[in-house]
Amino acid sequence: MQKDVTGIILAGGKSSRMGIDKGLINLNGQPMIQSIIDTLKSIFETLLIISNNNEYKKFGLPVHEDLIKNKGPVGGIYTALEKTKTETNIIISCDTPFVSAEVIRKLLAESDSTKVLIAKHNEKEHPLIGVYKKECRQVFKTNLDQNQLKLRSVNAQLDYKVVVLPIEEFTSRIFANINTKEDLKQISNGN
Repeated sequence: MQKDVTGIILAGGKSSRMGIDKGLINLNGQPMIQSIIDTLKSIFETLLIISNNNEYKKFGLPVHEDLIKNKGPVGGIYTALEKTKTETNIIISCDTPFVSAEVIRKLLAESDSTKVLIAKHNEKEHPLIGVYKKECRQVFKTNLDQNQLKLRSVNAQLDYKVVVLPIEEFTSRIFANINTKEDLKQISNGN
């Protein structure tokens, strides 16, 4: 159980494409966020949820509202980095319910002194499956102050590193991002 890293779940999105809060949607008989919580709990002693929805308190974890509202993932990560007590943090979006402990351990093993490290699989970068150091928070704050809300742009300023996770080792399902009711339907049907 790692004490020097915090597992953080971003669940503050507006879910505009889904129409309802994604993390609370029933997937395989439980809220979508539950599988991420279970995965992170198997690795980390400390977990946080970043959300403006008080319903997330039912999971028994600290829930922090965005310090600066309506700023998307950049605002959520900024809040996470302000609230965490550890330098190294794994940040996962609540709409990636199949992320595995193996992926998280691989990212942590590669994280060294890099400020931001994200997963890349099948030619696609996943900035919301990544390691973010607390020292980045000022760069996030500066971008928020300038209303620069593109996470890729913020990460580029931090000279982020990418860990390529080969298709041979990691299935695409691990990185499935459930944003719409159609995505949910496909995942529920085993696709």
